[in-house]
Amino acid sequence: MYDIIDKTMKKKSISREVSKITKGLINQLADLVLVGLIFFEEMTPYQGGSLGQKVFRIDKRVGDLLGRDRFKRALRNIQKKGWINENLDLTLKGQKRLKSILPEYSEERKWDGKWYIVAYDIPENKRWLRKVLRNTLQELKFGPLHKSLWISPYNFLGDVEKIVNQYKLETYVLLAISDKLGREPSEVLARRIWRLEEINDQYKKFIEEIKSKKLTRSEIVFRYLFILHQDPQLPRDLLPSDWQGEKAHRIYKKLILRNKFALKTKFTK
Repeated sequence: MYDIIDKTMKKKSISREVSKITKGLINQLADLVLVGLIFFEEMTPYQGGSLGQKVFRIDKRVGDLLGRDRFKRALRNIQKKGWINENLDLTLKGQKRLKSILPEYSEERKWDGKWYIVAYDIPENKRWLRKVLRNTLQELKFGPLHKSLWISPYNFLGDVEKIVNQYKLETYVLLAISDKLGREPSEVLARRIWRLEEINDQYKKFIEEIKSKKLTRSEIVFRYLFILHQDPQLPRDLLPSDWQGEKAHRIYKKLILRNKFALKTKFTK
């Protein structure tokens, strides 16, 4: 019994450590290692040993905090999951996993002027289904107009309908489209529902910290992706006039993406 409790505590501890490193964007050690293999530039090649024995060091900060043994176990774990092959290259499964972990910046921000609405009234004895639906809406970046009324400027109703049909929620869920919601101008409504001012402040701070060179390369990666994860990436018509998201992305892309995160450093056995 005590062994089970101890293992549970260790698992929670690792999750907290990983979450701390990545600003809450990633919670599992295996996911952190997968991201590290692709994105960390502070790596140099390890010469020698068989191909299957090559082990990477993510960076000093992660290594010092989590330890080499944890990292090795996590690496073996993601190999078993099929996220990387024997050459330690990303597989199709790994690409899908990476895409599910990390948010992507969208260049397409067109709005047709319509609001796409999901309203639901799911009984208390089916509250787990309510949670499934709510999680889906959050993943699709719908905003809560009310507790059980969610809206989006993008037409993701087809995605929602798949969940509704899968869990037989047709009786409890209403999908609708409207040209206008309430008396507020659409941009004012969007600013309130998605808390755009708070997100914009985070982008401003991120830009200031980069200019002052306070962030390491790995901190730049996770700080930006953490903010992007919160950003609903609304159509430009709905964004504040001083929106800093595009500027932050240009700076991030210039500093980070152009370097392709070449993998350079690996552990010896």
